[in-house]
Amino acid sequence: MKETLKRLIQEFQESGLPRIVRRDRPVDLGVPKTVSLVGPRRSGKTYLFYQLIGDLLAGGVDKEQVIYLDMEDPRLHSLSWNDMDMVLDAHSELFPGLVGERYIFLDEVQELRGWERAVRALGERPGCRVFITGSSSKVLSTDIATSLRGRTISYDVLPFSFLEFLHAKGLTVDERTPYSTRRHAVAGRLDEFMEFGGYPEVVLAGDRDTKVRILREYFNTMMIRDLIERYHIRNTVLLKEMAIHLISNLSCQFSISGYQRSVRERHGISKKTVQNFLSHFEDVRLVFPVKLFSPSLRTQQANPVKVYCADVGLRTAIGFYTSEDRGRILENLVLLELEHRRFREPRMEVFYWKGGNRELDFVVKIGQDVRQLLQVGWSLDDAATRKRELEGLSRAMEAFGLREGFVITRDEEGRERLGGGRTATIVPFWKWAVSGPRAKDRASK
Repeated sequence: MKETLKRLIQEFQESGLPRIVRRDRPVDLGVPKTVSLVGPRRSGKTYLFYQLIGDLLAGGVDKEQVIYLDMEDPRLHSLSWNDMDMVLDAHSELFPGLVGERYIFLDEVQELRGWERAVRALGERPGCRVFITGSSSKVLSTDIATSLRGRTISYDVLPFSFLEFLHAKGLTVDERTPYSTRRHAVAGRLDEFMEFGGYPEVVLAGDRDTKVRILREYFNTMMIRDLIERYHIRNTVLLKEMAIHLISNLSCQFSISGYQRSVRERHGISKKTVQNFLSHFEDVRLVFPVKLFSPSLRTQQANPVKVYCADVGLRTAIGFYTSEDRGRILENLVLLELEHRRFREPRMEVFYWKGGNRELDFVVKIGQDVRQLLQVGWSLDDAATRKRELEGLSRAMEAFGLREGFVITRDEEGRERLGGGRTATIVPFWKWAVSGPRAKDRASK
């Protein structure tokens, strides 16, 4: 095995790093803990690994200090947790007299037998910095946190954000983009992003049929490996049916009891089963449930959640939809952008809000403070739609004591006074996504 390890270590040393689409992911390379990247399959974890290695090399780390092992490589099939000393010995024999820390990257670590012990042992070795990735099919962020008990800092990796999607398409975006002729090209790409989403392989695929085939394969693999095998699901028909229902009805409220009643005659299931399935979907990052904002935990739990899909391209591939659903797709994209921003601000929480017969799509809370209120509407051209969206925003601003809120649209822009000293800033999604709302984090009271 040591000779095999030497070959793999040397292969990495002799190979160049692949071309990557740089992710907008500020990972702390100096933290004295194991760095864990966890997320759904095909979301770009390995290429983010390459990005981190490139950043280390650019910062002065010698490539010989880096050990990269893909634990899915068949040649490592027999490697176990108690072979970690052999990994370090193989590296030392290849590079005797090496000075400085060693940076150990273990890709798809869940394939290593006893990976928890291996990572803990390596992390405790002087002069070793450890980085791992794990697919949510077999290991979740909660699994890593439990197994490593405070020895790790975890980052969730999702498919491309809209900004990263634009970079993959060769479009340079900076603070001047909203004022330049490039804004038309940026805005024009939104339709493609809304249809096929941000999975890296799908973004870079050439034609529509190929994109759809890839997305369908992702969905089927999620069903089989991430869910059925991981959670030992017996009622596979209902599992797939419920997943398609949620993806088809993205950005909609979902009632566990209501759904249970609707399928009870055909499947004879309990509310607990529906609740468990929803929790499993959330665990593997297939959906993001958003709760009603309320200071009462009991009230939150008693109300339906709004469910968003982790990638809107899945809806194109396996869901049921019509062209009238554009507003709900746009709302889903706003939620995903907020999830990407949570990468930089882990204290962020997102809720929806109700006040009387009016609703607000997103309440963004950081720590104890409500920082932003966001309403999403495809278009405000219709007078009744405009009145409904602005009234919902105005009532929420009054309830939270904020003077400014945002309406995110397909392409409309402007500002509107709502009375009581409150103002609605109307901004196109593409501009909000690439530069953020043009406002202070918290409006003055």
